[in-house]
Amino acid sequence: MSFSAEKKLAILRYHRTVKLKETDHWAYQDTPDMTDAQKKYRQDLRDITKTYSSMDDVKWPTKP
Repeated sequence: MSFSAEKKLAILRYHRTVKLKETDHWAYQDTPDMTDAQKKYRQDLRDITKTYSSMDDVKWPTKP
């Protein structure tokens, strides 16, 4: 099955959102400040679609 470029990007964004949600607790107001590594990881996830357009070639950042 072949997906359109738009669908591939949507799938990538979905998986990125899941990974971001897994780290949302780092950013809660009642928890200690995030480390620089945690901030970088979350920013790298947000920026993932600037480099990749599908799950076919994505290289996920390493979670600290």
